[in-house]
Amino acid sequence: MSSYIRYTIIPGIIALIIFYLTCLVNVDSIPGGESILQFDKIAHFGMFFVFSAVIYHDYYRMHQGRPNLYKWVLFGLVIPVIYGGLIEIAQENLFSRSGELLDFVADVLGSLSATVIALFYLNLKSEEKKEPEK
Repeated sequence: MSSYIRYTIIPGIIALIIFYLTCLVNVDSIPGGESILQFDKIAHFGMFFVFSAVIYHDYYRMHQGRPNLYKWVLFGLVIPVIYGGLIEIAQENLFSRSGELLDFVADVLGSLSATVIALFYLNLKSEEKKEPEK
């Protein structure tokens, strides 16, 4: 599989799926409730966690385990957070749905959680490389 397809097309398809699920799905078809953790917020968290995790994984593999940390976080955290914000703005202004601040917060928390795990993994791998062989 060419690197263009793997590292650009596949994350792009995931982004389109997230866009579809968060913008075009009828609000009435989403389970609701009065609980603090509504299904909608869990779905936002999960979609952005997976979106960021795929970006981190692919970027890590594309750079043979030595990603540029700033670009890695830019592509895995900053861009998905901006994307999540733009989705909420688009929902509010262009679609028959309302943008919600709590949806955006769930998006940010999903991407941020993937970032923490990715940075932990990168730190763990760098520690393994530093240990001398016995």
